[in-house]
This record gives sequence, C-alpha cells and structure tokens, in this order.
Amino acid sequence: MIYTNISVSGNEIEEPIEIEEDQPYVVVEDAFCNLSISSSGCASISYNVKGKFENTSTSITVYLEKLVSGSWQSYASWNHTGGKKLQGTDTTGVSHGTYRVWMSVYAEAPGFGAESFNVDGNTVTY
Repeated sequence: MIYTNISVSGNEIEEPIEIEEDQPYVVVEDAFCNLSISSSGCASISYNVKGKFENTSTSITVYLEKLVSGSWQSYASWNHTGGKKLQGTDTTGVSHGTYRVWMSVYAEAPGFGAESFNVDGNTVTY
C-alpha cells in the first residue's frame, strides 16, 4: 500500500492508495468505478465489471463516502447483480464537501472459480 498526502481545507490527510500493476483476477477481466459531481450537486457514479467467461455472474456494492472531520463516513450505497458484463450509473444529491467512491465485487464462473475484491475509485471535492 502506498500513502500519499492530500490537502483538504488546509489540513493534510494521509490517504492510502492501493496500486495493482497486474490484476490477478481469476474470472474478472476488468472492474472500475468513477465519481463525478455536477455544478448543481448531482453525484454520478459509473461502474463497470467485465467477466472473462460467458457464464460469469457478478454482484457488486458501490459505496459513496464523505470526508467528515478527517475521516470517511458512509453517504450512500447501491447493490447490483448481473452476468458477464455489469455496468451502469448511480446518482444522488450531495452537499459541498469531499467524496470518494469504491466498490466491492464478487464474481463467479462455474468451472473456473469465484473471487471477491475491492476496487478503489476516485475522490472529488465539490
């Protein structure tokens, strides 16, 4: 794990960032999530999970967290299930602040195995 300092309202916070050079996934080919916030305060979280095999089934939970007094607090979450390809966008209204997104992934493909892992998204200040 690599740590980096970020500045929020003049205070520095040490935030862990996981970097995976080679994704060691067994049944998932790719997985990502991304947060954007419009000028009107609408947070849009896009997610995408792509399985390697036709019989892959996927289940994810997408988490949106807000930075409050130096610690991340749960703000909203969404559950989704699907097949080989699971993609979409979740939306919610937010107030001013700093937010981050991440997702928990579970995928299985009969005959190939199952796996679960977390995917870090990005951080946005609104």
